[in-house]
Amino acid sequence: MIDNIDRYRTFLATAESKSVSEAAKRLYVSQPAVSAEIAALEAALKVKLFFRSNRGVTLTQEGSVLYDYIKKAFSIVEAGEEKLREIGGLRSGTLRIGASDMTLRFFLLDYIADFRRLYPEVRLTVTNNPTPKTLDAIRSGLIDFGVISEPLPGSDHRDLELFAVRSISDIFIAAPTLSVTEEKGVSRSRLAELPLMMLERHTSTRRYVDSWLGPDFPKPSIELATSDLLLAFAERGIGVASIVEDFALDALREGRVRRLDLAEPIPERRFYVVYLRRLPPSVAASRMIEILRGEKRVGDRND
Repeated sequence: MIDNIDRYRTFLATAESKSVSEAAKRLYVSQPAVSAEIAALEAALKVKLFFRSNRGVTLTQEGSVLYDYIKKAFSIVEAGEEKLREIGGLRSGTLRIGASDMTLRFFLLDYIADFRRLYPEVRLTVTNNPTPKTLDAIRSGLIDFGVISEPLPGSDHRDLELFAVRSISDIFIAAPTLSVTEEKGVSRSRLAELPLMMLERHTSTRRYVDSWLGPDFPKPSIELATSDLLLAFAERGIGVASIVEDFALDALREGRVRRLDLAEPIPERRFYVVYLRRLPPSVAASRMIEILRGEKRVGDRND
């Protein structure tokens, strides 16, 4: 194996130009430098690569064999460089995102649509999972970044880069037919008397509301898998639903449900964009993160 790839480059230029002087011009070196590189290559391979004459050089049989392989090898290298240029210009590549139903619907979806219009050649995959599974996917390298909601599971997140992108509010809702919707200053103890409906325990929303209610608060009457189901159950008067306000905005506006007046409102929490600190994001992921941070205007494609 020849360590100096420049010898092969010199060989290729000489074979294609059929002239040492033309190869020297092509490579921006002197003729003696070209001759020296060819001689060194022939010595290393222990074969004659060129016939030399007053009219230039031609390949020997051994030189022709080597030329076929070297030409293919350099073509593959050039194709690889072009592929990287495509990825760098976002004319190729893949963007892998993880998000929950909530973060996808109420934050990420519009950005994905804009990114898709800007870079239609980039392949896009979106993995829909709760926050704990999204964090697992980030740490396993299965996705480039995720959009998650507080609270984060566990206590050690030093391996993660996080930045907040928007705030959300958790509320309780019920159908207008339930008298609790007329009450003022509903306390935690009063909530404990109601037929509460909440998301399943593995969700960040459930963990956050549970922490606000306290460890001694009784279990909810009904646990459901999605916020859409919580809203549907609440509209039918089945119970009082704990829900992120965004999910209920249309129903609240249309009067299908009402928001309970809490004595102590639940503090707002945040959506975060999160990715691994030790692993630089891909070109596509970096561009999307720039857009999410507001560092690059949506609609600005200066590649």
